[in-house]
Amino acid sequence: MTLVDLSRPAGSIETLGDGIGFLALVDRMREDPALKVVNAARISYDKQREGFDERDRKLCRFLWTHGHTSPYRHSFFTFHWKAPLFVFRQAFKYQVGSGWRTYEVDGEAVRLEVFDMMFDTDKGCSWNEVSGRYVKWAPEFYVPTVMRANPVHGNKQASAPLPEDFDHAGERERMLAECRRAFELYEARIERGVAKEIARMCLPQNLYTQAYWTVSLQGLLHFLDQRLKRDAQFEIRAYAEAVATLVGETLQKIGVDIEALRDPTGGEPA
Repeated sequence: MTLVDLSRPAGSIETLGDGIGFLALVDRMREDPALKVVNAARISYDKQREGFDERDRKLCRFLWTHGHTSPYRHSFFTFHWKAPLFVFRQAFKYQVGSGWRTYEVDGEAVRLEVFDMMFDTDKGCSWNEVSGRYVKWAPEFYVPTVMRANPVHGNKQASAPLPEDFDHAGERERMLAECRRAFELYEARIERGVAKEIARMCLPQNLYTQAYWTVSLQGLLHFLDQRLKRDAQFEIRAYAEAVATLVGETLQKIGVDIEALRDPTGGEPA
């Protein structure tokens, strides 16, 4: 087989409106994730179902609402992301729920985290990213067309619109010029013989990279619960919206209210 450069998968969703960033669902387990949740739960009673109905939907909602998350760890999805580095630094936190192994010690069940600490500190390597040590980056940068300000109330995790007279286009062009200059420095270092792993140190956080994310249904729901909210940073929220769209059928089947995840206050001020 011939190796080819990484390309944008069919069915991907554009995320940031610049024709560069995207998210795609590239693989999922063959068994129905919703049915797998209820059968993983019912095995406690030595029972299983061959089909999925409204009672199962209610059971899925009950399990999730009351924190019985282990049945959600048996189904997995693999996504292909192309996103700026700073978005990945937020997304890389979501490893919880991505482990699928179970252990016994002297016949007793042991929490997975015990072995994570001893032998599996990356919790299953659910993220694999393009390596700047091996490849030369492309000059692809995310720069928003509309800038945002810190809110007056001082919430460090939020942003607010800038005044109407703010020069968005001028600020964007300045940021793009800074990015181009940084990339010129990067290329010049490589040409002088400096290793890529060192030359890349001058590149900005809005540089685009790509990665595969394999995540359990539990981890996926945890990600959506936090990053679909209206106070999540706009850029990672765009990827959360894409995830929700790509697995929307499964979410609907297990009774997840997407609107409630987006706005748990029901539209009332926080």
